[in-house]
Amino acid sequence: MADALTPGGVVGILMVMATFGVFLSNRDSATGGDDEDVDYASGFFYSTCALFGNAGTGALRKLLAAKKVGHAEQVGFAVLLQGVAQIAYLAYMGMLAFPGLNFWVAAVGSSVLGALVKTLETKAFAESDMSLCAPFLAFDPVMQFVVGVGVLPHTCGMFEFGCDEMKTSFPTHHIMSVVCIAAGAFLLGQAAKGKEKTDDKSSKVQYLGPLPIGSWFILGNCVIYGFTSRMDKVAVKAGGKVLYNGYNRLLMAATTLGGATIAGKLNTKSAAAFLKPDVALLLLGICAAETFYMINLYQAMVTISPVYVTAIKRGGGVLVSSLAGIVLFGENLEGRTLPIAIIVAAVVMLVM
Repeated sequence: MADALTPGGVVGILMVMATFGVFLSNRDSATGGDDEDVDYASGFFYSTCALFGNAGTGALRKLLAAKKVGHAEQVGFAVLLQGVAQIAYLAYMGMLAFPGLNFWVAAVGSSVLGALVKTLETKAFAESDMSLCAPFLAFDPVMQFVVGVGVLPHTCGMFEFGCDEMKTSFPTHHIMSVVCIAAGAFLLGQAAKGKEKTDDKSSKVQYLGPLPIGSWFILGNCVIYGFTSRMDKVAVKAGGKVLYNGYNRLLMAATTLGGATIAGKLNTKSAAAFLKPDVALLLLGICAAETFYMINLYQAMVTISPVYVTAIKRGGGVLVSSLAGIVLFGENLEGRTLPIAIIVAAVVMLVM
C-alpha cells in the first residue's frame, strides 16, 4: 500500500476488523432485515445500476462545470430536458396521469430539496477534486440509517410516514459499519490537507475547518438525502417510477431555473452558452446518465430499504468516482487509498 500508515489509519483498520469480527460472531442474525418477502437480489441489482449511473452523471457534471456555465442553470436545463422528454413519452403512450394529494406533497418536497442537492453537488465537484469529494457521499447511508432509526418512529406515529420501514432490523455490525464509514470519510478529508500547496493555484484544495469546502456541500446533501429518499418512495408507490421521474424533473427545473432567474444569473447570454455544441453534448449525456440513474434508484427504493440502496450505491460509487477522477481529470490519490478502502469495506459489511 503506497499510503503512509498514520495513527488514524491504524484506528480505521482496527475498527473495520472489529466490525467484521462482530459480523462473524453473529452470522445467524446478519441479514438485511426481518421481512422474508423482500426481494434483496433485485434491490441490490437496481442499486448497482444506480451507482454506475450516478457516478457517470457526476463525472459529466464536472466536465460541464469546466465550461464555465452556472451550477443552478446546468442542473435546471438538464432536468428540464429530462422532464419534457418523459412527460411527452407518457402522453404519447397514453400513460400520463395525475395522481392524488399524497403523490404531489411528496413530489414537491423531494423536488425542491433535490434541486438544492444537485446544485450543491455540481458546485462541490467544480471547486474540489472529484476523488476527494465523492467519497463523502458515503455518509449518505449513515444519514439514511440515522433517519430510519431516529426520525421515522416519530413520523410514523404522528403522520403515518415511513411506517413500512419500521419492520427492518439493523444488526450490531451495521451500526459499527456506519461508524467506520464516518471515520474513513474523515480520514479522506484529512489526507489532502497540506498537499494543496502547489505552483498551480487552480489545483489548490480550499478548506473550511478540517474538511475541503466541497466536502461540506456533499455532507449537507447527505442530510437532505435522508429525507428525500423517503419522499421519493411515497411518490413512486403512489404514481409509479416513470411518471414520478417526469414530474420530479419538471418541478426541479422550475425550482432551479426560477431561482436563477430571480437571482439574475439566468439571462439570454447565460442561456445561449448551453447551445454551444460541446456544452449541449455534455448536457445531453447528463440527461441520459441521470435518467438511467433515477429510474433504477426509484425501483431499488421500493424494493429494499433506502439504507441498503444508498450503501451499495455509495460504496461502489466511491471506487467508480475515484477511478474517474484519475482517468478523466488526472487527480492524485496519494494518501487517499487507505481511507477509500476503509469506506468501501465498511459499506460492504453494511449490506451483509
